Formats: sequence, structure tokens, C-alpha cells
Amino acid sequence: MIKINLLPYKKSKANALRTHIVTFLLLLIIGNIFFWAVYVYNQREIAGYRQNIQAAKAEIATLQPIYQEYQRMQKAKEEIQRRIKVVNQLKAGRALVARSLYDLSTTMKDGVWLKTFKKKGDKFEIEGRSMVNESISEFMETITRLPYMKNVELKNIQDVTEEGLVVKKFIIQGNMAL
Repeated sequence: MIKINLLPYKKSKANALRTHIVTFLLLLIIGNIFFWAVYVYNQREIAGYRQNIQAAKAEIATLQPIYQEYQRMQKAKEEIQRRIKVVNQLKAGRALVARSLYDLSTTMKDGVWLKTFKKKGDKFEIEGRSMVNESISEFMETITRLPYMKNVELKNIQDVTEEGLVVKKFIIQGNMAL
């Protein structure tokens, strides 16, 4: 038995090759059109973003004087707050010094007198004279009871001659704060 193919083999193979080439070219054209469309879309997006950036820069430029005025006002506010703080510290210190001088004058015992009273920051130093050690002890006990004098310590006692008299020179140190 002999088999005969009635279909033209070479023509179908050539037609199939032509169909594949045409399909490939159509897909290549469609792909290029798609990528071109994406490219154009992205370019428009980029142009829109650039316009937004330019608009924002222009708005920043128009607001720059207002921002500089704001910064100037902030600096002025900080300076005023600093001055208010200094004034309040001076007021507090003034009241403390006046109160301490008043209290020292009222707590003084007979036979005790003060030569110097120094205050630096929260620290104070009192230098005084006395005829006897008991008067110094009573004076120390009195000032330790004052609510704004803390950590009161007797630093030094020594005998000195002043105006022909032998007296006890003492130094008291401590902290002073409201």
C-alpha cells in the first residue's frame, strides 16, 4: 500500500513560516507601541513633577521674608525670656539677701560681731569675731535653724589680736537657697 499525501507540503511550510514572521513583526510593533506609550506617560509624569517642584520653589521664595520675620521674632522671644529669667533670679536673690541680713542681725548674740558676709551663687561665707567659743556655738545653732541656710559648717577658729584684745576669729560656710 502506497500512501499519497495530497496536501502540498512545501506550500504549507512556507505559509507557516510567513505567518510566524508576520506574527513576530506584529508583536514587535505592538510591543514598541506599548513601550513608547509607557515612555510618553512617564515623561508627562516627570514634567508634571518638575512643574510642581518649580511651583513649590516659587512659593518658598515668596514665603522666605515671612520665615525670616518669624525667625527674628523667635530670637527676640528667646532674648525676652532670658531677660525675664535674669530679672526673676535677681528678685529671688534680692529677697534672699535682704532676708538673710535681717535674720543675721536679729540672731546676733552679745559678744559676737561679723566682719564679712560673702555670697557667691548658692554658697555663703561669714567671717566674724567673738570673745568666747560658746557665743560662736550659739550663733551657729541659730543660723542652722534658718530654713534657707543649709550645710552650715564652722571652717576655722583661731585666736587673733585686734586693737589690743585677744579675740576668736571664726569662719562659717554653707549653702543658701530659697
